[in-house]
Amino acid sequence: MRIFKLFSICLLLFQSCNNDKLPKLGEYRAEIRTKDNSLLPFKFELINDSNRLIMVVENDKEILIYDDIIFKGDSLKIIMPPYDAVIIAKVKNESLYGRYLKEESGKEAPFFATINNESKFQSNKKANFSLSGKYKTVFRPKNPYPGLGIFIQNGNEVSGTFRKNTGDTRFLSGITFGDSILLSTFDGAHPYLIKAEKKGDTIFGNLHYYSSSITEFWMVEDKNYELADSKSLTKLKDGFQSINFNFKDTNGKFVSLNDVQFKNKVVVVQILGTWCPNCLDETQFFLSYIEENPNEDLVFVGLSVEAAKTEEKAMKRIKNMIDKFNIPYPILLAQYGGTDKEKFLKKIPMLENIISYPTTIIIDKSGKVNSIHTGFNGPATGQAYVDYKEDFKTEIKGLLDL
Repeated sequence: MRIFKLFSICLLLFQSCNNDKLPKLGEYRAEIRTKDNSLLPFKFELINDSNRLIMVVENDKEILIYDDIIFKGDSLKIIMPPYDAVIIAKVKNESLYGRYLKEESGKEAPFFATINNESKFQSNKKANFSLSGKYKTVFRPKNPYPGLGIFIQNGNEVSGTFRKNTGDTRFLSGITFGDSILLSTFDGAHPYLIKAEKKGDTIFGNLHYYSSSITEFWMVEDKNYELADSKSLTKLKDGFQSINFNFKDTNGKFVSLNDVQFKNKVVVVQILGTWCPNCLDETQFFLSYIEENPNEDLVFVGLSVEAAKTEEKAMKRIKNMIDKFNIPYPILLAQYGGTDKEKFLKKIPMLENIISYPTTIIIDKSGKVNSIHTGFNGPATGQAYVDYKEDFKTEIKGLLDL
């Protein structure tokens, strides 16, 4: 028994035992290979915290912690709840070789990481321009979809994001050199790589979503450009002033907007998915709002649309999200087996359309819909995030005071 205990301690104390199959602690530079064999880099650190192996990912101003790591033989499995994404890699010397995998869809991309304290991108060339500013952006020029680029440049280092009607691309960072731009991010669910080049007044580029897709875009600087009002995009059908639903919570109990817990309350209905980083950004804002502004006349409820193929798996993902973020309000399973919006609309036929997860419906005390907010401007959007929070607080306060 004593020998077994000593062996267990040796496995836990990663750096104390001389075993080249154990992952080395330290700062790593990782790469995921994209659809066209470009390299999407990101930085992380492996640390030992109280005898637990932890992956700490750095995305510009954002720090993400993944502590659900399984080590067996010479392999690591890094699980990134509540997403269905994992990294599976073999340990060799000071490197990790393997794959980034979306377990539900089976889509994957080659993954490599090695001990390296250098930045994600390197170039000796000076930038010929500054990317600082606001940019009118068009994604998929042949089937246009509007965006707004927001960037800050210091030397040749760049940080920022793209806002879209559906949300934002979160914390992008990288460099400019000559007339070129390289940016990337990795948040567990959405690894993005931006490769672009300035030609005249226009920047042309591609947004790579790991090995799954490549989206063309162009953008031009325009300090006055704004996206459509997020409250104007999703509407109720003519003749409707309210919505209703009847979905299971994680205990298997059906919950309806007609239930007594919602009567004479201001209700925030959050349409989301556990696979959606913008939804989780919104959730974390709601949690901070609830903590700072407790009010028995205000209630929240989530309607989750899940890609998981079975109800059991979908409920497990919802429970993981509730546990990870300590969510105090019910998250109901509205749909599983896919995230198709037309299918979801059949569940809430009072809605004329839905174009984004998240979509947030705010209902007054009489049960009437006061507003529908499409997408979410997360922390990476800067002033847009500040403006959203203030608008939300003002709207809720006005409804509570009625």
